[in-house]
Amino acid sequence: MNILTEARLALVARLQTITVANGYRTNAGQNVVTGWLKEKLESEHSTFPMICLQKAPGGDPVQGPGVIMVSPAFYVIGAVDAGLDDYDSALEDIELDLIRCLITPKGPQIEWMPRGTNAVSLSTTEHFPPGNGERASVVTLPIQLAINIRP
Repeated sequence: MNILTEARLALVARLQTITVANGYRTNAGQNVVTGWLKEKLESEHSTFPMICLQKAPGGDPVQGPGVIMVSPAFYVIGAVDAGLDDYDSALEDIELDLIRCLITPKGPQIEWMPRGTNAVSLSTTEHFPPGNGERASVVTLPIQLAINIRP
């Protein structure tokens, strides 16, 4: 299988572990979707909390010694339906879950990623309240992978 596909599927599987039974604050892992958040929110089947893994602009491929280094990126988006008055706490719960789930130590092989994935880097989260006809509040966590592939 293509390592880029393997890495994306590993991210989905990892996000699916976010459940209260696994020590997290939410059960958002029971509702992990891929694709474009807007389409998922407009679906008649959308339920909350939701985690959406959406492609993001990644880094340029770089030729290295015997490998090509690629840096695919994603937006990991947590969505909640908490209304206008109390969405902050709900977003902070899912934000904490996403960070705890995806943060990895520097150096050793990431046990839940395919071999050749050297790093998962998290960036600054951003919160978006409900509005403009949307019922969901969302937190966006940009992540970037560092993957070595053979030419």
